[in-house]
Amino acid sequence: MIKTLVSIEVDLAASRAIRFASQLNLFIPMEIQPVYVKAAPPREMSIGSGWARRHWEEEIIQQGTAEIKEMISSEWEFSPTLKEPQVVYGDRERELLKIMEAESFDVFVDGERFEWTPANLHQKLNSKLLQQFLGIIGLPRVLRKIEGLLLLCHEAKGVPVLAQAMARLWRGASLPVSLATPRGATKDLSQEVDKARELLTEAGCQVSVEADFPYYPEPPVKGFLRRYGIVGLALEKGVGKDSHELTWLSQVKAPLLLVLFDG
Repeated sequence: MIKTLVSIEVDLAASRAIRFASQLNLFIPMEIQPVYVKAAPPREMSIGSGWARRHWEEEIIQQGTAEIKEMISSEWEFSPTLKEPQVVYGDRERELLKIMEAESFDVFVDGERFEWTPANLHQKLNSKLLQQFLGIIGLPRVLRKIEGLLLLCHEAKGVPVLAQAMARLWRGASLPVSLATPRGATKDLSQEVDKARELLTEAGCQVSVEADFPYYPEPPVKGFLRRYGIVGLALEKGVGKDSHELTWLSQVKAPLLLVLFDG
């Protein structure tokens, strides 16, 4: 079963993250672990140490547990594998890294809200948290009805990484997978896409190749991605903030599944 960690807050972005994971769970056997990192309030500096501080932190966690359970209570009806939320106190990135180090997850869905720009995407993807995570990263900017998975195959070296990750995630899923190659694809890229199609087919996926994909590096026309509902892409860890990839992603209004790899 695919193990998914979902970082949530008490806000709309968190609700979207939970619903996105629950959508995937309709097609993929998945265990979903929500985690709420309760940040320190401004008065933290006035708290001492020892018993008083431990008691105060316990109160903070209890408060966070009540907040987050109320927010996601309606989701249990639609996602039976949604586990009880884990609530911890401290720095968000540091605490999530501890959880990832203690337990292996296949997917990490980031429910943190941020302005969707190339610079912010670059900062997000270059965070220590995402740079160290070895699985698939879900960024649900919006929610769409998922009718298929579009995998953008824009460079040869990223295609095997993307295909291997998605073959595990999408194994046996009923939703079709489209491998999209941009116009003027090189021979190396086309060969890697053929290998990816074979790998995904062996994993029980319904696979097609959409050659001469017209919407990269140009952005997709309005409404085009509704045909799929979700977009996957492999990115080098050192991708620049002025890259075609991040410029393109900043204009994609669909949930993303990203895989980061060493170039």
